[in-house]
This record gives sequence, C-alpha cells and structure tokens, in this order.
Amino acid sequence: MNEALQTEINVMIPTVFLIVGLIFIILIDPYYRREQRRSMLMILAAVTALILHEGIHFYAEWNGAGAFVLTICAIFAYSIRPAIIVLTCHLIDSKRKLWMEWVMVAVNAVIHLTSLFSGVCFQITEDSGFIRGPLGYTSHIVSAVLIARLVYVSLRIYGQTRKAENIIPIFAVLMIIMATAIDSFGGELRFLQVPLLLPAIVGDCIFLYIWLHLQYVREHENDILAQQRIRIMVSQMRPHFIYNSLNVIGAYLDEPEKAEKALENFTGFLRGSIDLLDSTECIPAEQEFKTVEHFLYLEKERFGDKLEIKLEISDVAYEMPAFTVQTLVENAISHGIRRNKGGRGTLIVKSFETEKMHVIEVQDDGVGFVVSDEIGKLKEAGKEGGKNIPNDLEEHSHIGLRNLSERLRYMCNGTMKIQSKPGKGTKAQVRIPKKGSGKDA
Repeated sequence: MNEALQTEINVMIPTVFLIVGLIFIILIDPYYRREQRRSMLMILAAVTALILHEGIHFYAEWNGAGAFVLTICAIFAYSIRPAIIVLTCHLIDSKRKLWMEWVMVAVNAVIHLTSLFSGVCFQITEDSGFIRGPLGYTSHIVSAVLIARLVYVSLRIYGQTRKAENIIPIFAVLMIIMATAIDSFGGELRFLQVPLLLPAIVGDCIFLYIWLHLQYVREHENDILAQQRIRIMVSQMRPHFIYNSLNVIGAYLDEPEKAEKALENFTGFLRGSIDLLDSTECIPAEQEFKTVEHFLYLEKERFGDKLEIKLEISDVAYEMPAFTVQTLVENAISHGIRRNKGGRGTLIVKSFETEKMHVIEVQDDGVGFVVSDEIGKLKEAGKEGGKNIPNDLEEHSHIGLRNLSERLRYMCNGTMKIQSKPGKGTKAQVRIPKKGSGKDA
C-alpha cells in the first residue's frame, strides 16, 4: 500500500471514531440547545463528507479515474470548507443571522461549479493535471474572510465577559488557521499530503462542546445566584418585618416629622431591595450601605435603647454582591443580639481599606455560636456544648452565610471569615480584593 495512503488511513480512522463518539454524546446530551445541536451535527456531517471525499479522491487517483471525477471531488471540497467555517461562527454566536456569510459560501460554490465547463476557477486535465485559473483562490479568499469573521466573534465574546473559558473559541480559531495554512502553503509540513484541517475541525468541535457546557454551568450558577437573591430579599421583607415597620410608622402618627422620616426609610429600603433583585453583577458598595442604613434606622426605631448601632463607613469606592452587608446585619440582629437576655446589644458595622483589600466587618455582642475557621463548615452548636444556641441557627443563618460566602467567591473573588463564641458575640469579616491586586492582603 502506498505510504501516503497508509498515513491518511492512520489519521482518518481515529478521526472517524471521534466524530461518531461526539455525535452520540451530542444526541443524548439534554443540556444542548436545539440551534447548537443542529450546528454541531451539521459540522460533523460536513467533516464526515470531507473524509469520504478524501477516500474517494485517493481511490480515484490510485485507479487512474478520469478528470471529470477528480473535478467533482475538488469542487465539493472547495465548496464545503467555507460552509464549515460559517457553521462554526453560528455555533459560537447562535444569536446572529449570517445571511451575508451564507451568500459568500453560495457564490464560492457557484464559481467552482464553473470548472465543469470552464477553466476560470480551475481545470483538471488528463495530461497536465490540476491547473488553477484566475479565480482559483476564491475558496481561500472566502475562507480567509470568514475566518476573520470567526476571529472577530470569538474576541468580542471574550471582550464582553473576560471569563477565562471564553479563550476556548479563540484557541479553536487558531487551530483552524494553523491547519488551513499548513494544508495550503505548508510544503513539507503537510505530512505526506494528509489534510490537517479535518482533524483540526474535529478537535475544535470537542473544544467547543466543552466550552458550551462551561457556558451552561455559568448560566446555571447565575440562576442559582438569582434564586439566592430572591430568597434573601423574601427573608428580609417577611411579613413580620413589614408589620413591625408599619407599627413604627403608626406610632408616630401624632408626630408628623418622625412618621415622615420613618416612612422615607421604609420606602427607601423596599425600593433599594427591589432594585437589587435585578442586579446580576456586583453593585456599588455605596448603594448597598444606603439600603442597610434604611434597614437599621427602622430597627433602631423599633427597639429603641435596646439596640445600639455604630456605623464606621470610610470606604465605599468598590463593588460587592447585592445583599452582602444586609445579610450579615440581619443575622447579627436576629440571631445574635435579639437572642440576648433582654434583647439588648450593640451592632458595629465597618468598611475600610487596606493596601490590597476592601474590608467589611459586622460585629455584635449577641449570643454567639460555635463555628469552624471556614464558613462552609459551621458546626452544630449542640454537639459543642452551646445549649443556648437556637435550633433554627443552622437552617437559616448557616445556609444564608454559606450562600453569601459562595456568592462572594464566585462574583468578586472575595472571602468571608466568621469568628464567634457562645455568650460573647460574633464578628463577620468580608475581604474583597482591590482591582489589580492579589488575593492576599
């Protein structure tokens, strides 16, 4: 057997196995969108057709087939390769219509079809073999334009998000460019005439499949975060809080100025909380602290001298996940200070900066609880001898703090540390890296 043909077979057989396996995975994957599934299957079908084309072309040359058969093979190859690039564009950015790109693919195919009766594109003769005509590089030019479009789409997606996984489409495009360059102009790098573009496209499909799954994971995490925000807000605005706030306002009906101020803070808190629900990214710290101030004003009016509040806010020029401080403040009051004998206590809220960090501290002198060094490993208080800890701590406070820790890590690379002792109180510290700094202070 010819060495070139043997090498071709050695490359194409594992490529076919990869295609079959990937098709099976795509068909059974329930998380693949319909448009993405269709584009990926069409790409794999086109690559399979090109592999069959390579086999037919080798067989035709080996057996001395006529010029007509070889011309048909060349027309097919030159026509379908640009279509694969357009399908890849659609796979990466399925929201955009690619009418102009498909027109270019169609024009390219028509130009190459002229080779059946004209040499304007190319001509294959029994004597001279392949002869390129004036339009012989049409497929190369069209493919280059489409690859440039693919590069633009990939860079735009990365530029919009700056997420590390969005480098994958860029890497996939570079693979196509490298394989196309070697196949077209690589000379000895073409490895005994074996086309590198086909294995490269299959490799791209695998990379893009992984990328699309990472996109799904990212969207799923965003959904979870949105659900957490809703649960937090519902917790903050549960009926008894609204009822108590309205009672505070009602108690001042004979004091219009106090009633008006209480109402302003109540509506300010509601408005701020509802606005934060729409936030999928971090919000300005100033906005978060403003909502917290409305909340604390109402709590102070409700509990009077029993609750002492100290605000030491000197740093607000940064961003944080919505409800970060609100969650810590509500936990401190509800699960710390209000559990004290007589419901008395002091709440201290600080915001300051270090060389590399924005730091938030929420401290109370409430009942406290037993906690490990990591917030994700809160221990059950009863097992540690803390019998004065309420039974609903793990259900409400524990889950809320763990969710907050996850949101901080995911949304801004932040960390949270809880220090608490039964009967002594609790101190929660949030550390958010400054932009351009490392994680450690």
